[in-house]
Amino acid sequence: MLPWISVLAVLGVILVFAEMLIPGFGIFGVLGIISLLSATIMAAKIYGTLVFLIMLAALILLFFILLMISKKSGLYNKVVLHDRQEYTDFDEAKFVGLIGKIGTAQSTLRPYGVVEIDGENFDVSSLGDFIDKGKKVKVVQVSGKTVTVKEWIEAIK
Repeated sequence: MLPWISVLAVLGVILVFAEMLIPGFGIFGVLGIISLLSATIMAAKIYGTLVFLIMLAALILLFFILLMISKKSGLYNKVVLHDRQEYTDFDEAKFVGLIGKIGTAQSTLRPYGVVEIDGENFDVSSLGDFIDKGKKVKVVQVSGKTVTVKEWIEAIK
C-alpha cells in the first residue's frame, strides 16, 4: 500500500505545482489537493502518525525542490509577471479648478454620464438627480476621480 500512497502524494504535489505554473480553471489544483489529502489520510490511518509526519515533511521538501528547479530552469520567470505599472490611470491635474465651472451634459446623467466643460469631456455623477442631455450643469465637488455636478439654472435678469 505504501507505493500507492507515495504515488498519490507525488502526483498531488506535481498537480498543485502545475496549477501554479499553468493558467487554468483550478482543475489541476483541486485534483492535486484531493490527491494529497487522500495520500496523507491513508498514510495516517494505515501506518500511524509517525509515517504521516514523515510523509508531510517529505511532501513539503519535494514542493520546494520543484520550485527551485523551476527557478533555475527559467520556467518560473516565464510565467511570473515582473513588470509594474508605474503610472496612474488618470491625471489628477485636469480636475484642479473644476469646482464652480459650468458645462453641458453630453449624455443623460442617470446619475452618471458625460459632461463637456471648457471643451473637454468628463465622466461625472449628479447629486442623485437625473439630468437630461443638453442641460447646463455646475461642478459642486471633486473627490479623487469623482466629479459631482448639479443642474444649473441661470438667474433671469
